[in-house]
Amino acid sequence: MYFRHLEGGIPFRIGFPRGVAIKSDGLRVSVRSWIVSARISCRFGAEMSIAHRVFTGFCLAMLFSTLSLAQVPFNDTDVTRLNVNESMNGWKPVCVLPSCNPGGNGIPTSTSHTIGHAHPSKDGHAMEVSITGPEYSNALWTYVAGADDDATSLSTSLWVYLTDKASVAGSFEFDQFNFSKSTGIEFMWGSQCNQVTHLWQVFDQLHGHWMNTAVKCALKLNQWHHLRWDVHRVSGDTDRCSGKPCMYYDTLTVDGVVHPVNAVYPAGSLPHGWSSSVGFQVQIDIGTTGQPVTVDEYIDLADFWAL
Repeated sequence: MYFRHLEGGIPFRIGFPRGVAIKSDGLRVSVRSWIVSARISCRFGAEMSIAHRVFTGFCLAMLFSTLSLAQVPFNDTDVTRLNVNESMNGWKPVCVLPSCNPGGNGIPTSTSHTIGHAHPSKDGHAMEVSITGPEYSNALWTYVAGADDDATSLSTSLWVYLTDKASVAGSFEFDQFNFSKSTGIEFMWGSQCNQVTHLWQVFDQLHGHWMNTAVKCALKLNQWHHLRWDVHRVSGDTDRCSGKPCMYYDTLTVDGVVHPVNAVYPAGSLPHGWSSSVGFQVQIDIGTTGQPVTVDEYIDLADFWAL
């Protein structure tokens, strides 16, 4: 903010940096440009007319109104997390049978979750997740970005690299979630690349079923693929899908190609004792192998938004 005197008047300029967000009583004002400016030019003089006096008062009112707005505290709960693969912060311990149930019926003999891999990587800091075990063993890795019961739109963008061991995996899963304690609802937008059907599937949370989409899944091994999921819910919806809020699967982007999914399925009830949180998950499911195997996956440039 600065004040500068110019000949013939006194202009005032008030500036705010890019990205300032002000939220008060449910009304949010977001600034998406370099500055929001209020420029006031008021001419003073010994022979100021009544019109000038009125205009001067109006200018000053605008100035103080803008200054007042700048002082309003904000509580912007939107969640943005970038490059979350570069740190273990926010990542929960792996979920595997028998202590935690990610599905399947096999019990892994070992899992791994490490960071800082230079090869393969997109930026020199890839994360690797790995599972070793008999057929039908699953392992789930969950990233908790924060909590925002009011969030209605979620997006996850990441790069994945499947090694040559991935051919024995039954599916590779990528989920987003919003656990809302205030409403008692579990929004779990589950998705997976099913390597048996070669289709992307999405999850019906209420009924616990995987549902086919029309999007083909053919992630080639030993190369990077960029995945992005965009999903949403409708604020105020409590029962539009089988008595539960609806989960909308909007688009899946694979290597720059946007696939409209436009699927809608019901959310579920939040299990007792769970707290509010938003985030995403990755999971590896070992398929039909007949013997123990190891499947690993690299993740890089992983970003998450809850808005």
